[in-house]
Amino acid sequence: MTLQQLHYTSAAPGPDGSGFRFTAVSDDLPAALLGEVEQLVGYEPPRAAPARPTADELTTFPIAFSHHLLSDGSRLLCRAVYTGTDYSGRYGNFHAHAVRLSPADALPGGMLPIQAWESSFWADSTPGDGVLAGEPTSAGRIDKARLLEFVRARAERLEPFLADVRNLFLDPDAPQLLVVERDSADVAHWIAVASAVLPRERAGRLTFTTYTRRPGLARQQIVGTSPDADTDAADADRRFRVHDCAGGRSSPARDAPDAWASVAARLWLAGLPELVSGTVRNPEGTGPDAPYDAGRLAVLAAREGVALDAAGRTAAARRAMEQPPTSDRFALLTGLAAGGTARTAEEWTALAALADEFAPLAGHAITDPLVRDLRAELTRASDEPLPVLLSLHRLAEALRLDLTAALPALTTRMSAALLDDNDDNDDKDRAAVRAALGAHPELAAAVLGSLDRAAATGDPAAVARVLADGIPGADLEPHPHLRMAAALGMAGQHTDRPGLLDSLMKAAGAEHQGEPSVLRTAVRLIWGGTPIRPVEAGILLAELPETWCRAAGLDDSFVQAALDSEPDDPEAPELAKALLLNRATTLAPRQRAALLLLELAGDLTAGEALTGYAGRAVALRAQALPLEPGIETRVSTALAERLLDSTAPPGELLALVQGGDEPFLRAYDRAARREGVADRMRGTPGYAAECFAAWQTAPGAGALWEEIRTGLLTSVLRPVVRRMPAEDVDELLGDLRRRGGPWASAFQDWNRPGVLGRISGRWRARGGNRPGTAGARGPGDIEPPREERP
Repeated sequence: MTLQQLHYTSAAPGPDGSGFRFTAVSDDLPAALLGEVEQLVGYEPPRAAPARPTADELTTFPIAFSHHLLSDGSRLLCRAVYTGTDYSGRYGNFHAHAVRLSPADALPGGMLPIQAWESSFWADSTPGDGVLAGEPTSAGRIDKARLLEFVRARAERLEPFLADVRNLFLDPDAPQLLVVERDSADVAHWIAVASAVLPRERAGRLTFTTYTRRPGLARQQIVGTSPDADTDAADADRRFRVHDCAGGRSSPARDAPDAWASVAARLWLAGLPELVSGTVRNPEGTGPDAPYDAGRLAVLAAREGVALDAAGRTAAARRAMEQPPTSDRFALLTGLAAGGTARTAEEWTALAALADEFAPLAGHAITDPLVRDLRAELTRASDEPLPVLLSLHRLAEALRLDLTAALPALTTRMSAALLDDNDDNDDKDRAAVRAALGAHPELAAAVLGSLDRAAATGDPAAVARVLADGIPGADLEPHPHLRMAAALGMAGQHTDRPGLLDSLMKAAGAEHQGEPSVLRTAVRLIWGGTPIRPVEAGILLAELPETWCRAAGLDDSFVQAALDSEPDDPEAPELAKALLLNRATTLAPRQRAALLLLELAGDLTAGEALTGYAGRAVALRAQALPLEPGIETRVSTALAERLLDSTAPPGELLALVQGGDEPFLRAYDRAARREGVADRMRGTPGYAAECFAAWQTAPGAGALWEEIRTGLLTSVLRPVVRRMPAEDVDELLGDLRRRGGPWASAFQDWNRPGVLGRISGRWRARGGNRPGTAGARGPGDIEPPREERP
């Protein structure tokens, strides 16, 4: 094969001019490409190089060996060297010798471009008779031994360099690699390493240069330069992944570790680069990343006894999970067990998947490092993600480690994962827990015990939800709280909550029914955060033994149900009565007074209150402060309605007025102003007489009562009386006369237009009261005004 060649240097005047020019070009090389080629074959010496080098110094100048992709798809392989002076004796001359490879051409013997480094084919000057026949050959300057010696001297840069080369293959837009070395031959070694770990076709088309003084202008994938190159740091950070082996700053490590690069670097350093090249160039899969199968490479390395880091061991273990065991499996497991560097959570999870294969090796010396690391990890990993803890447990079981110390922390984490349903990200944790429980009966027993305690001391409804979702192989027999939680899930909707409580207590078992914690759990399962209603509290109070309720703390709930009852709850007064009868010794004074008021309100509504109820209500309210709103409303309403009833015992309204309780008096005022009172007065003149007498009682007893009674006389009674027929007014007046005393004359004075204020003023001026006449009746105890004498 004859390759197209060209030579370029500064030459004496000739047919094509003088200075830098093509001094020899193959006849069949397209002339249209020469302009493009001329931009690629130039050479600038390093800034630190001597200006007038001697012959010996010329040998130290870097060699620019480059491989370019041309616009027509062909490639240019070029060697440029500094030659010192040109034909005129001026310094600054160089000579470039290049060959062009068409898209269909390849180097002899399938040689890769970098293998032509320092081939005897390359000329340092233009042959006298033009382009000579020939082709590049391998000079053998970069063989395996030299490469291994080279990478071992730069071991810290090998892994990141391999990761960047792999990225060149995977990402068309990957940044260029900038390699800084003092000797261009070392750059050539880096390029040889890159070529060895690329698929053969990609290695043949890898573009590179071993030297340029201006990396910012270079377009090759791998760009070599010297420490004193004209490089803008910001541009370098943006455009390149920098590998500086001359004491400068390299690019930081990638965020995500590259397991393949880690394993490949270790194989190179172990003297086995052929394993890397073999897997890259003979991939087993067809995907874009198939040549860089980290797991496959890691398995080979482990079988060869090459120590791997955590990423490599993880990749090997994952690969082993996917492949059937082979005769050299023991060597692989030995390598995985040996460790050597800190193990990661991902590695522990991968190793746990091989627990069944490690199990036969339990107690064998090869697992000693793994057992040692696992014991330390079990002590340290209580805060690790739950799948990691479960994987550690599975592996520990296979290796027959004592898990007594680690089991409580693991059980707590598993129970918490099952109970926490607020985070969708925990679904995997819950699935992992259920899978582990189904596979490990002793673990399931420990978790069920933890859930039983959680139901007794925490939120049993959450435990019920866990049971409803199912726990593989759950034996609930020893756990009464779990049995009740499961029974609740099977009960469905249940409106008879006391009846459901009885069912749950039976589900707990007769031997547990007297336990306070069991009763507390049952109550929380049924009522949760909602309060017990008075009717329910009454039933429970009657049916449950007092000792159970007291031990379970239910008495407080019963009392609270009564105190927080609604004003119209028909069962609340009866509950208050039962509590006062059965739990009197346990009530606080304020609670007792409030319950007595609630009981009194019920009696008032039923018409069963004993005489003296108004004074008793005032006294109890003072003891019950701060009084719950429901009881306040209920007793105020009941008291006011009772005092406005015509059957009210004597003296009750007077007792209320003299007690001076503002809320009760205001409630009486509101009740008296309801339309129903006025309607009754309009229909029953006798009732209007009773109201007149009631609202004339105790004049001057206080500013509040004075305001209320005069307001009722003026705005409630007067409009009714003004509209009464004459016969109704006569009936009203007759009722007042039958009462005796001055009531009739007082009414006549009051009913004359414009005299109410005058009469009321005279009564207030007299001050003091005298008892009412015997047999007086009406809404409260009524004291008539003193009779006026002319």
